[in-house]
Amino acid sequence: MKDKLIPQLRFPEFEGEWKENRISTLGKVITGNTPSTSDKSLYDGEYMFVSPFDLKDNKYVYTTSKTLTVQGFEKTRKISRGSVLFVCIGSTIGKVAIAGDKLATNQQINSINPVNVNNEFLYYQLLRIAKRIKILAGEQAVPIINKTQFEKISVNTTSPPEQNKIANFLTAVDRRIEILQKKREEMELYKKGVMQKLFDGHFVDDEKESSLTKTTKSKKLRFIPPTLRFKDDNGNDFPDWEEKRLGEVLKIGNGRDYRHLDCGNIPVFGTGGYMTSVNSYLYDGESVCIGRKGTIDKPIYLKGKFWTVDTLFYTYDFNRILPIFVFILFQQVNWRHYNEASGVPSLSKTTIERIKVSVPQLDEQKKIADFLNSIDKEIEKLSNEIEESQQFKKGLLQRMFV
Repeated sequence: MKDKLIPQLRFPEFEGEWKENRISTLGKVITGNTPSTSDKSLYDGEYMFVSPFDLKDNKYVYTTSKTLTVQGFEKTRKISRGSVLFVCIGSTIGKVAIAGDKLATNQQINSINPVNVNNEFLYYQLLRIAKRIKILAGEQAVPIINKTQFEKISVNTTSPPEQNKIANFLTAVDRRIEILQKKREEMELYKKGVMQKLFDGHFVDDEKESSLTKTTKSKKLRFIPPTLRFKDDNGNDFPDWEEKRLGEVLKIGNGRDYRHLDCGNIPVFGTGGYMTSVNSYLYDGESVCIGRKGTIDKPIYLKGKFWTVDTLFYTYDFNRILPIFVFILFQQVNWRHYNEASGVPSLSKTTIERIKVSVPQLDEQKKIADFLNSIDKEIEKLSNEIEESQQFKKGLLQRMFV
């Protein structure tokens, strides 16, 4: 006997079974097309031209990377505002969105102009079954679901009032996610601005002609303080920062092969992050790692026992500098500038040791690190709330639909 089409989670005022429909019965399906790309007069106009690239995490499409002129738009199969867009060709099959205005799409997208179905309800239902639809494309070189196949796909629907209520409820969840994401973006921008102000201090050479001879010059490095500075616990200015080479404030250790070791609980790191766990450690304590080969511009802060492979340097024996502050400094370094290879990016110990950095006293280092850490904690908190909300939404999609 066929299972009844009744969702697990439902608003109490609704009952009865849902109905199974083919997409073709829910609206007119339109496959997009692309005007001639050699005719420049057709592009860079006022009409949106949607490709799979333009379907992000947002429900509605309001901007696109390419646009069409009036002449270009006339050469397309026009899509009405509110239509549901679904990618049916390529590696991104299953992306779904709603047209925020009248627009055109390329041939990778099928659009549904809904009839007798709430377009947002249809959007969420397609979002829920996107993976199942993608399987229909098979393992072809270029995965594809043609228009005929797409129109035959089954979508379960309920009464218009229940559709509206489900769509409105999930829209409110999406709105919360968007608000949290916006807050996180703002906090990340704030941190970026703070970092710039904290580290825009620098040293300059003051060269003065000697009064006795034009060939004798006295040189003195003068510190130009950063825009943003902290005070000590008594409200006084901290001393000027000092210019140091990295080799003066830390030592650099080489990673090693770990394959002779047994499995254990000591993490092994490479330039891409965590790799595996072994039964021995290369270093125990705080350290900042930087790639020797491959990914050379992604510093990693580690604490405790760990092992690094030979493509990842680690730092130790810190002299008047906090490891966490080294991590902050390493994020300011343009590591690509110090690349020593024409092929795979590479760094050497000697090059790293010669890099000049500006270093404040330990107390100011700690204040800077604590302040930035407080921002990072807020960003992490927002990220966790976003993840929880997304998981909540995922659960709703599974339980509120059939």
